Amino acid sequence: LQELSRVEASAYQLDLRLLLITDQIQKITTTLSRQFAEKGVSLKIDLSPDLPEIWADSDRLNQVLFNLVGNALQYTPEGGQVTITARRQGDEVQVSVQDTGIGIAAEHLPYVFDRFYRADSSRSRGSGGSGIGLTIARHLVIAHGGRIWADSPGLGKGSTFSFMLPVAK
Repeated sequence: LQELSRVEASAYQLDLRLLLITDQIQKITTTLSRQFAEKGVSLKIDLSPDLPEIWADSDRLNQVLFNLVGNALQYTPEGGQVTITARRQGDEVQVSVQDTGIGIAAEHLPYVFDRFYRADSSRSRGSGGSGIGLTIARHLVIAHGGRIWADSPGLGKGSTFSFMLPVAK
């Protein structure tokens, strides 16, 4: 909760450096690979080979990726798949984390980044989550000059969480 309060109050300093999103994604997938194997969820990485550098705080960007990929793993059942993609879209880099998990009903999508919001109140009991990871991710992406959103075709049909960050000029 302290981290959420700090992020919401913008009481932190971004240590912006030129970096490649591919390196950040590699760090997170290496960190989480054991959990993917233990749960029996496959991880697919699909990164454009020519992604440009971005100005970002490595630790904060890792926090965003860890929250998104960790959530995807958490809500994807054994035998499912999580796919991380990164593409250049004009003057931005788009990263998407798509899963074959439980999905989100359309009426809940506008609220998934709200503090403590849960599309299904039983999720916290079954998964051990605190309900603040997506809120922190949203604040950190916005602090980097980006935007973040969620899509889902509905319950039982998986979800995709995406964010865009500006390309370094």
